[in-house]
Amino acid sequence: LDPVNVIIEGELSPDAPPFQPTGSAVFDLSSRPVTEAKAHWSVPPWAISGEMGPDQTSTNIASVIQEIIDLPGWESGNSIVLIIRDDPNNPSVGMREAEHAHGDPDACWLHVEYENYPLNPDLAFNPSPASGQTDVPHDAVLIWTSAADAAQTNGQIVYLGESFDDVNDATGGVAQTAASFATAQNLDFLKTYFWRVDQVTADQKINRGFVWSFEVEPYSFPIPSSGIVVTASSAGTDFSTPEKTIDGSGLGVDDTHAITEDTMWFTASVDLDPWIQYEFDDVTKLDTMKVWNSNGIAEMAIGWGVKDVLIEYSTDGENWEVLADVNQFSRASGSPAYNQYDEIAFNGTAAKYVRFDIQSNWGGILMSYGLSEVQFTMIPAQVRTSYPVSGAVDVPPSTIVTWRSGRGVSQHTVYVSTDQNEVADGLAPSVTSSTNSLDLASLNLQLGETYYWRVDEVNDAEVPPVWAGPVWSLSTSTAVVVDDFESYSNESPNRPFQTWTDGFGYSADEFFPAGYGGNGTGAGVGHDIWSLASPQYNGDIMETDIVISGSAQSMPFNYNNASETTRTFAEPQNWTTFEISTLSLWFFGDAGNDAATLYVKINDSKVNYDGNVSDLTQAGWHAWNISLSAFNTNLQSVNSMSIGVEGNNVSGVLTLDDIRLYAQTGEMFTPIPPDDSALIGHWTLDGNFDDSSGLGNHGMAGGDPPFVAGPGGAQAVDFSVTASYLAIDGVADDIADENALTVSLWIKTTSTDRSILVGANDSGGGHNFILGIDNGNVYFNGVASETLFPPSLKDDQWHLVTFVRDGVQGTLYVDGFLRGTASTDLSLADMTLWSLGQEWDGADTSDHYWGQMADVRFYGYALSTAEIASLAGLTSPMHKPF
Repeated sequence: LDPVNVIIEGELSPDAPPFQPTGSAVFDLSSRPVTEAKAHWSVPPWAISGEMGPDQTSTNIASVIQEIIDLPGWESGNSIVLIIRDDPNNPSVGMREAEHAHGDPDACWLHVEYENYPLNPDLAFNPSPASGQTDVPHDAVLIWTSAADAAQTNGQIVYLGESFDDVNDATGGVAQTAASFATAQNLDFLKTYFWRVDQVTADQKINRGFVWSFEVEPYSFPIPSSGIVVTASSAGTDFSTPEKTIDGSGLGVDDTHAITEDTMWFTASVDLDPWIQYEFDDVTKLDTMKVWNSNGIAEMAIGWGVKDVLIEYSTDGENWEVLADVNQFSRASGSPAYNQYDEIAFNGTAAKYVRFDIQSNWGGILMSYGLSEVQFTMIPAQVRTSYPVSGAVDVPPSTIVTWRSGRGVSQHTVYVSTDQNEVADGLAPSVTSSTNSLDLASLNLQLGETYYWRVDEVNDAEVPPVWAGPVWSLSTSTAVVVDDFESYSNESPNRPFQTWTDGFGYSADEFFPAGYGGNGTGAGVGHDIWSLASPQYNGDIMETDIVISGSAQSMPFNYNNASETTRTFAEPQNWTTFEISTLSLWFFGDAGNDAATLYVKINDSKVNYDGNVSDLTQAGWHAWNISLSAFNTNLQSVNSMSIGVEGNNVSGVLTLDDIRLYAQTGEMFTPIPPDDSALIGHWTLDGNFDDSSGLGNHGMAGGDPPFVAGPGGAQAVDFSVTASYLAIDGVADDIADENALTVSLWIKTTSTDRSILVGANDSGGGHNFILGIDNGNVYFNGVASETLFPPSLKDDQWHLVTFVRDGVQGTLYVDGFLRGTASTDLSLADMTLWSLGQEWDGADTSDHYWGQMADVRFYGYALSTAEIASLAGLTSPMHKPF
């Protein structure tokens, strides 16, 4: 069948905007910046409807995804756009069809899969090397993830060969207990291999695996011109400089070289001591050198090409050695078809400099000399490609770091220190490793520190015996994650209540043959997605709307009288490492909850929540920091952690997120009033629309909204009058720093409409700041889209809504408690039209708020959590978030 060849790229954005109807700018693909990384996929033909196998699986796109998530501003939960286009260098002439039937459950899908568990749970998956991967180390160990039901002994059968058909049709294979396979000898360079892993169950059933492939690295690699500095005794013209010998000018794809003089190097017309020198970035293990001699159109008549030559090399530029057995270059033909370069073997010679001392040319007439092109290849002797990548942040101090080894190494010396110069100079503390990995836990690194590290490759039988590696860096995470709740899903064995056991338990399945009958308490973990009457029916077990900043999901904990959920760790955890002193967790209350006593147990040692029991009834995020010294247990062997609620006739639901361990001591803060001298607008709306900040930014009402009773005995304005609002344009002139702003206001509504609380527009109706409400859920506009922060406030009660912009981060609070954050770097410079209760759509008002509003404040700085709590009338000490 005719081929289909596509390129898969990603949009170069840390949070790509959603697609919109045709004609919208964000619908267009061609204008979107794309990643440098790309995956080429030659799509095989298929004809079976619903088939999902190797032919329908793209090549590895991990590099595309990695480039996106390495962008500044990326955080979990952001959007990624993949762009699939025809390969212009290998155009498609065939077709692979996928029908579109919106809403039809049997419709074809373009399925982009993050491979965590396989489509078929009986098969091996997640191969390393990835299928289709190139540049695979010749000493690679094949690794995969076994199926859950693979036998504990000899549960894998591995096939490896150089032919797809041989591996696809093979029987026998090598039985393996471990999910890894090391070949008896190194793989051949630049060869493609095929491999397959069949899974064997305990009852000896064989589940045939997919055939994967990879290509082995070349023996040596070209040294790019960017890594070479070339100098010479002279240059004939400004167009025939020594750099012409390394820039590829004049070279054809078939190794021919052009005859034009500006693609070559020539010395001056008379050069009594001709030479040319190549300097590499560092001492390099050279493999070969290719030399194209001078190939000008008059070469056969004049003979500028180098003939007799002395080739020298040096590691320091002072002590030189002569390359033996090479003293003459071949003569070029002076023809565009010339491709007879000389290939000279260095055989692993270590050099930083290579120099040609030219003795004569082929013409023997003029004392002028020339060369067309010189190329070098090197054998990788230094380490390459670290994991994590250099500059990585939030690295757990127990991470196993790895690197790609140099060739012929017998051991690795690893230097690690917080002092970059010590590492660069080889003076930092070091450890020796016999493998290309090191467990950082063995070094007792600390949390929240930046470390520098270097790996030197050592082989005392070679010259030089040590190849020093580059200096890399990593920054350790500020906390140890106990559970961030990101790994749970609707599917077994990843349902949250299968890890955090509750009172309901779970039924038996292939992963948990015995099931679990529950712990006898009133706890229920996760949303009820099975009951028809449940609001979350057929949805997600985990909560995806109410999440802490940087999180994609959180865990609902339903309580009914005495309730407890427990996580038992597979292996005991040591909570005394890294100078850990504090356990921290977040919980989100609900106005419908009953007040009760919240507690945490570690190994059955219990600590009660020391905040107000009413916090469980507050719909906002509450930090809880617990000193580990409060637990009367062996913290070097933590077997279990429980979270529970005690009380009679109590029920409710808490949302839990981000359980972490910190080295710092937890702190409390007491609410404090904000600095009212920094007010740039204050509209009490207590019977008038005046600004009491002293700056004179008085409001002008539209639609004649009336005054009604407000919070705390004051008055409020009622925007429940058709098309009513308050213009406060004057505040625009007093926003001195758009990256330091706080907007706070009291609202009361029952509206289900989408409307504007505070709007900022330019003269054309564009808005770069919106604080709004949609079906009772407050939102503000961020970098890519508007972010909703449920739960709803449409309860006909007064609520304080506070928005804080600090740099490029926007944070929303309700009633003094955190709701969430989102990036917001939109400029306010041209926003001259500011309103309460609507926004300007060109010359017209729009999106009117239907509800009441009171005590609106604009501060010219980012208020602290303590100041925001004070605005909400909170007075008791609270836990300070880390």
